[in-house]
Amino acid sequence: MTDARLGLSDLRLHQATLANGARVVVVPQPSLHRVALGVYVGAGSRYEGAETNGISHFLEHMLYRGTDKHPTAHALNLAFERLGGTLYAATHADHTYLAITTPARHVEAACTLLGESMRAPLLSAIDVERRIVREEILEDLDEDGRQVDVDNVVRALGFGDHPLGFTITGPLAAVDRWDEPTLRAHLRRNYVGDNAVVVLAGAIDEKTGLRLAKHAFGELPRGERARYVPFAPTQRGVRRKHVPSPGSQTDLRLSFITPGEKSPMAPAVELLLRVLDDGMSTRLYHRLVDEGGLVYDCEATWEPFEDCGAFDLGAEVQHARIGEVVEACVELVEELAEHGPTTAEIDKARERHHFAVEAMLDDAEAIAEGAGGAVFFDRPREPTAWATRFDGLDRAALAEAARTIFRADRASLVTVGTMPTQAREVVKRALARLA
Repeated sequence: MTDARLGLSDLRLHQATLANGARVVVVPQPSLHRVALGVYVGAGSRYEGAETNGISHFLEHMLYRGTDKHPTAHALNLAFERLGGTLYAATHADHTYLAITTPARHVEAACTLLGESMRAPLLSAIDVERRIVREEILEDLDEDGRQVDVDNVVRALGFGDHPLGFTITGPLAAVDRWDEPTLRAHLRRNYVGDNAVVVLAGAIDEKTGLRLAKHAFGELPRGERARYVPFAPTQRGVRRKHVPSPGSQTDLRLSFITPGEKSPMAPAVELLLRVLDDGMSTRLYHRLVDEGGLVYDCEATWEPFEDCGAFDLGAEVQHARIGEVVEACVELVEELAEHGPTTAEIDKARERHHFAVEAMLDDAEAIAEGAGGAVFFDRPREPTAWATRFDGLDRAALAEAARTIFRADRASLVTVGTMPTQAREVVKRALARLA
C-alpha cells in the first residue's frame, strides 16, 4: 500500500491568530511555483432565518462588484486576472469560501485586493446583481415556479423548516429585499476577524504569509463567530416527495440523515461513502450500471456538518425503471447494514484515500482548502492524520455505521420527473423494507 505519510510528514501547518481574532494558516510548499490564497467565513444559509435566507449568497456576489480603487465588477476582475489568477467564491450552507491562486510574485497584490473586497466593497450596481441572482435561482425552478432541483428538494424534505432545509440562494421573492443598508449590516456582522480563517499554501514561507495576512486582513473588525441552531431530528418514518416535471428521465435522490463530523462514527460514514462510490468498480456503480444496466451514471455523496449530515444516493432514471433503481439502492444499504463491506473493499477504499491525500502535495489549492478547513472546522491539523483517518476501521465498524444511518426514520426519497403508477408501488414496497 502506498504510504502518503512519507510526503505529508514534511508538510507543516503554521498557525497564528491576529489581534482581531482572524486565524491564519500558512503551508509552505517550496517545490511549487504558485500560491493559493483562501478565506473561510462563517456565513451561509444555516446561519440565516426565513426572512434572511439568501443574503449570505447575495453578499458573496456583491463583494466582487468593486472597491474604491477598482470601482466596477469588470475593473476588479481585470485587476485580479492581471495577477495571473481568477477569482473564486462559493457560498455553502455552513461557510463561504473566497479564493484565488497566483504566481508567487503576485501573491501580495492578490492578498491586498481580496482584503479590500472583504473589508470595503462598494456594493454598487445592486440592481444588476439582482438580475444575475434571479437568473441563478430560476435555473432551479420550473415554469410554474416550483423547485425542481432535486438536491434542494431533498434537503427541504429531510431537514424541514430548519435552516439546513433552506436553499443557499434563498427564495426568488427575497432578492428585492437586499438593499445596501441590509447588506452592509450583514457584512459587519459576518465578515469579521473572529469569524474568518485565512490560508496561504504553496510557494511562500511562514513569515511572509503571516505578514501578508496581517496587512490585508488585520483591519477587519473583531466581531464574533457565527452561531447556528442545532438540528434535532423528529422523523419517524421514510419521507417521500414527488415533483412532477417533464423530461425523458426522472432525477432521484435517496437521502439519509447522519451523525455529524464531530461524531466518533464520522470516519466510518465517510469510508462507507468510498465503498459505495469512489470509482467505477465500487458497489453503487457496479450494481446500477455494470450489472443492472439501469442507469447511465450514478453517485453517492456525504455532506457533513458539525452536528449532523446527509448521505445521498442519486441517479437520473428512465421513468419505468424508478422502482428497480430504488429497489437496488435499498438492497445495497441493507447488505452493508447486515454484513458490512468486504475486507477487500475496505482496503481498496483506504488505499484510494491515501492516493487522494498524497495527490494534494502537488496541488496548492487542495492544500489550502484542506488546511484552512482543518482550522475553520476544527479538524485534525496534522497532515499525516488526514491520510490515516480510516486506518483503524474494520467491517464491524462500517456495518455499525450502516445500521445507524440506513434506517426508515432517517430516510427521504425525492423524485423529480414522471412517476408511473407501477413504479410507485414498487418504490413503496422497497422503502417499507427500511423499517
